[in-house]
Amino acid sequence: MKSFYTEAKNHLSNCTRIISDTAASSSQSTPSAASNSHNHHKQHELEHEYDYDTDVNNATAVAMVGGDCGRLDEDDMLPPSGGSPHTLGLNNNFITSTTTAYDTLQRPFKYDKLRGRWSTAADFYFSCTSHAFGSIVFSELALYVSMFAGAYALLPYLLGVLLYAIPIFGIQTFLGQFSSSGTISVFRVAPIFKGIGYSILLHNFISLSYYAVIAAVPLVYAVNSLQTVIPWMSCNNSWNTPNCSTHSTYDDYDEDEIFPHSSEEFFRYIIRSDDSSKNPLTISWPILGGVFIVWLLTLAISLKRVSFIGKFLRCVCLLLITLFAAIFVHLLMYVNISWDSVVDYMEPALPDSRLAVMAGIKAAVLMPIWLLGPGCGSVLTLASHNRFRQDSEKQTYWVALTFILITQMGTLCTRIAMDHFEDHVALLHVHVNEEHNLRFVYICFAYLFGSFNSLPNFWAFLFFLMLFLAELSAVIVQMMTVLRALFDEFENLRRKTTILPIALVTMMMAISIYFCTKQGFQHLHILPDIVTVTHLTISILLLFVSTWIYGRERFQCDLQFMLGKTISNFKIFLLRFLTPIFLGFCIGDVIYATYSYSDDSSNPPSVLILITQCLVFAAVPLYMMYKVSRTTGSLRQRFKQCFAPHDWHPVDADNRRFYEEIMGTSEMLVILSNEHENC
Repeated sequence: MKSFYTEAKNHLSNCTRIISDTAASSSQSTPSAASNSHNHHKQHELEHEYDYDTDVNNATAVAMVGGDCGRLDEDDMLPPSGGSPHTLGLNNNFITSTTTAYDTLQRPFKYDKLRGRWSTAADFYFSCTSHAFGSIVFSELALYVSMFAGAYALLPYLLGVLLYAIPIFGIQTFLGQFSSSGTISVFRVAPIFKGIGYSILLHNFISLSYYAVIAAVPLVYAVNSLQTVIPWMSCNNSWNTPNCSTHSTYDDYDEDEIFPHSSEEFFRYIIRSDDSSKNPLTISWPILGGVFIVWLLTLAISLKRVSFIGKFLRCVCLLLITLFAAIFVHLLMYVNISWDSVVDYMEPALPDSRLAVMAGIKAAVLMPIWLLGPGCGSVLTLASHNRFRQDSEKQTYWVALTFILITQMGTLCTRIAMDHFEDHVALLHVHVNEEHNLRFVYICFAYLFGSFNSLPNFWAFLFFLMLFLAELSAVIVQMMTVLRALFDEFENLRRKTTILPIALVTMMMAISIYFCTKQGFQHLHILPDIVTVTHLTISILLLFVSTWIYGRERFQCDLQFMLGKTISNFKIFLLRFLTPIFLGFCIGDVIYATYSYSDDSSNPPSVLILITQCLVFAAVPLYMMYKVSRTTGSLRQRFKQCFAPHDWHPVDADNRRFYEEIMGTSEMLVILSNEHENC
């Protein structure tokens, strides 16, 4: 620990140099905050790793942790008895108040000592990668990019990873790992923006309400693939029409006479689009059963400790990697793909259409969003269970490389599946009447694996099992994000570690029933667009709060202290300038694409997006007004208190002490001020 302390001081030479210059130019000689903090901790031995709470409820002054490498304003912090301040702080926005309160100056943040850590550092990597094999990788979006942009999509995709995915992944990792708290309490870094945390919570509730259905569909296919005759490859089922066909060859001159294929009719049966009833709320019982199984499994995992969840996600991710590798190799062998075919796939399907190529490139820019996980704030929550000294920056790059590899392999699979379906069924997936993002996966891929000459049941089962486990992991991570945010922010809920998960799962299960209906399943086509817009907007807000409101120097110094290595100025420049510009372009791209895609001008999907965004982000201005109204002082003082970080420091006792010594701040001022007033 001491060696790291020395190393951290070396890496923060810029900060300490400014402190030294400030101390040398000071007109009065006073003991530094570092020595005060050191002596204070020497007198009070810590009994537990996280036992750092001090009784400061009646204190008359407080120094909040900063780190902007600037000079402390004398008006912001007064000494207890007229002389010089007790500490040379780095933050020029220190607060003087009657408490160390973190919210509305009423209470300090109390770390949940039972929240737990990952058992190994690798659990963070596997948890962030466990959802990478979901249906989105094999969806229409990947096919759309591959067909219309070909190899031209690779550069914008990598650009999106560099300018969007990696920076936002790093921001969330820093916030979670440094504070060891969830998506609401993490805004101790700038309390007035805690409404963003509540917006993230609402967003995850919306996402969870339908995501269980996305996980249930591959489970239904996996279970049906265990039958002796695969149902979607047969017309001898109760849902098949008299015109059902299982043809695998056709005559080019008789394309108009081809009857509906059995794989298409099975998909319609699953989503109830073939139901003759006029009731739009007709329930798909297979999907409903799958949803109940998904939620029961999610509840069983959510009730376990974090160390167990990490081990579970690690095992699932390793299994997913194995399944994907086996399926990918066998698929290439089955279709006997050649290098010429791969080169052909790299050519745009419409090489003469410049607009089509540009559309594919714009879609490729949005694909890196998959790296940030399901819902919103998932990476932040997963990082909050890291050890404070863990090199999360290196893991960020490993996660990005893994996603790039999986995405490119999955895109190749989508081209193979589409060509196979077109060659044998004489249909494109776009000819299927159902407008749904899942139709490609569950029509083309289902037919592809069902048509294997050897062990079709086995390979179909492995493929859909892989999709199910990936989507189940996504649901678990989202539920973990919601629970962790509530437990960290509301101390009274920490005693209800069993009741709260059961109540939330029950509520989400009831809401999910709607999406098991014919009408509800249709809404799954537009909801991913809503999620994308929300994800991009919240990413901009997180970046703005971390690198602009909290401050570039403080952010950089905190990051260097946590990682124990120098962070280049170029990376900070990338975060503060290039990434916001890129995110703004992405938001405009999604909204424009949604308007362009809509065929119903009277009720375009963008209206639903606008309404949903307003509801989700209403928490941000509402909490700002609440925060300012509950703070005392003049308007300037209120805003100063609301914007300054409160209780922002590592929760580990030793790390906190070293942080205070290096950053030049200490709560010793609070203790001395309180003792002076009592005298």
